[in-house]
Order: sequence, then structure tokens, then C-alpha cells
Amino acid sequence: MRRLLISTLLLLAVAPAQGAQGKLVGEFDAAIRNVQPWGAYTVVASGRVYDTTGAPAPRLANATVHFPRGASLRSAFLSRRYWCDGSKLLTNPDPALCRNAQFATGSLLLDARPAIEDPVPASIWLFLERGGAHGSQAGIVILVRANERSPAWNFDVLHGYLIREPASASRFGYRLELPTTLQPLLPQVTLSLISMNLRIPGLRQSRRVSVCLRRAHGRCLRRGKRTKRSFWLRVPRCPRGHKVAFGADYAFLGANPISKQRDVSCSRFQKTKGQGKGEIPG
Repeated sequence: MRRLLISTLLLLAVAPAQGAQGKLVGEFDAAIRNVQPWGAYTVVASGRVYDTTGAPAPRLANATVHFPRGASLRSAFLSRRYWCDGSKLLTNPDPALCRNAQFATGSLLLDARPAIEDPVPASIWLFLERGGAHGSQAGIVILVRANERSPAWNFDVLHGYLIREPASASRFGYRLELPTTLQPLLPQVTLSLISMNLRIPGLRQSRRVSVCLRRAHGRCLRRGKRTKRSFWLRVPRCPRGHKVAFGADYAFLGANPISKQRDVSCSRFQKTKGQGKGEIPG
């Protein structure tokens, strides 16, 4: 029995694979929304995988997503406050148990044919957890839960890793190594991806800090409070070509792998200001 999961920024592109009588096709669409002057933004992504013969797509063997150099996780979010304890979700698959660590939500449609004819809908939640394993800076907990009772599958709690890329990966800074399989309830059932939708608002921190409201002759005459906000990821550096790169590597069982790179214009981040090193100016 094998599991299947496609999560976080699935950067699929149309790609052929050798099959009995058809092609494996992957489609992907993504957009950046709600860009804030203090550095926050939301990624909205969707994808679909299908075989041109109408048969279920091959199961995914593994998946890795690459992020632009400079889009690293801020140390302020590497604390217990933003960690999810995945063991709690194993006994109670309620995403509210890891509310402070949740950085993305979405939905999946899974193919359980030939055992079950109708597609199986599911919801997914992604949470941050303590890193260290496999040399990771941070870990990822993924809760995948069926939206209705099904003999195919109920829910799973999976674990991935956020790892710094080697220096040779000049355009990428970090990679997200994702779990790729779900555990079906019945041994005769296999699960393949049909489609996915993800909304990734990230993690955000707000705190009240003391500031000087009035200053004269080098002295602060009146102090007050203001809200300071920070986003979990730094704004990626803008290279000479004025585009940042995302990448994805996917390996399927019984089909050719897909390895793609997507370039995104730095202008997508032009509203962000004051982000320090790696800033893309507005």
C-alpha cells in the first residue's frame, strides 16, 4: 500500500511521459496576492494531473520544491510558538490544534479507480514544526483529511523538510522535500492525484513596540506604541535579470520524471519596502 500527496507550491508544467497509449499531462497556475508594504504576500496555486487515455495518473514517488535565493525563513518563526506537534493530529485530526503553526490550506481531488469509481475529495493543512532532521532548518507537518466517509481513505499526518540548497544551486536558496503517499484503508485501493488548490498566506507576527513620537535636541520628549509586523519569509533577492526562480522535481512510478523551473518577475513584490538585505525595491 502506498500513499500520495501533492502539497505547498506544486510547480507542475505540461510534460509528456511514456505510457501504454497516452501521455501524462501536468498543469499548473499560480499567482501572488495581497502584497503588503511590510513584506507579506499570499500565494494562490492550482494544479491538475491526468493521462490522455482517461486512465488514473501514475502515483508520485517523490517531490521537491525549490524556492528563490533569499526567500529564507526568519529566525523569529523558528520557535516553539510556531511549531505543530504532529502526534496530536494523529489522535485528533483537528487543524485548530496547530493554529499558530498553520501557513497554508487547500484541497485535493484523488483518483481511487478501479476500486472506487467516484473521485475522493480531501482538504489539506500545512504547519511548521521543529527542524533538524535530514539537516533541515524547519520541518513541515501536513494534515490530509477526506471530506466525506469513504472506503478508500480517512486521513493522514505526514512530515516534510525545509533544507538549505547547496551553493551550486545559484538561483535557489531552499528546497522543500515533501511526503508523497497516503495510506488507503483497503489494500486493493491506490490513490492518484487529479487536482489540487492551495492558498499560502504564510505566518505573520504582530507585536507592540515603544517608539519616540516627538524628539527635540537629540532627546525623546514623548513616547508611544506602534504595531510592528513581520512575515515568515524574507523577500527574495532580485537578480540582474529581474526575475526570481522557483523549481520543482517530480518522480512518478512507471513514468518519466518532470523537472521544471518557473521565473517570476520581481515586480510581483514591488509593494514591499524596508525588508533589509534581499529587498526588492518598490
